[in-house]
Amino acid sequence: MAIPAANDGDLSPSTEQGFEHNLGMANPHEPHFFKPLLPGFQSGVIRTSLSLFTIPLAFFSKHIEGKTNQKTWKLRSDASDQTWEVIQEDRTLTRGWKDFTTAHDLQIGDLVIFKHEGDMVFHVTPFGPSCCEIQYTHPHIIKEEADAGDADDNEISKS
Repeated sequence: MAIPAANDGDLSPSTEQGFEHNLGMANPHEPHFFKPLLPGFQSGVIRTSLSLFTIPLAFFSKHIEGKTNQKTWKLRSDASDQTWEVIQEDRTLTRGWKDFTTAHDLQIGDLVIFKHEGDMVFHVTPFGPSCCEIQYTHPHIIKEEADAGDADDNEISKS
């Protein structure tokens, strides 16, 4: 991606706006945060050092704390039309979080980006260890067909 050049090394207001647009800066009305998935990210256990999914303090303080009494987050993704309800306790995602991670086959080392769309609705975009967005293609249908194919292959190789 080319970064627009400024005259004499000075960024004019119009150049700054172009710079932000070209880099795809986040809309301030839909704040984002990202989180790498570390060991224990599925557990949702509160107050266990390093073994839970915590919301970054800066994001929580600025966009969540004191802004709403609602403790249920609604998580959406491009992988499914389903919306998952996840409970927020303090700065931790608990009940429902494991269901979301299982449905998306999230693993240690993946990274997730949460975009707050308002009313405690978040669009979640997962990235794999390749640093690329994880692409889903009807995972349940493909998995069932692959499993059936593997079973047939195993039976053939055993005979």
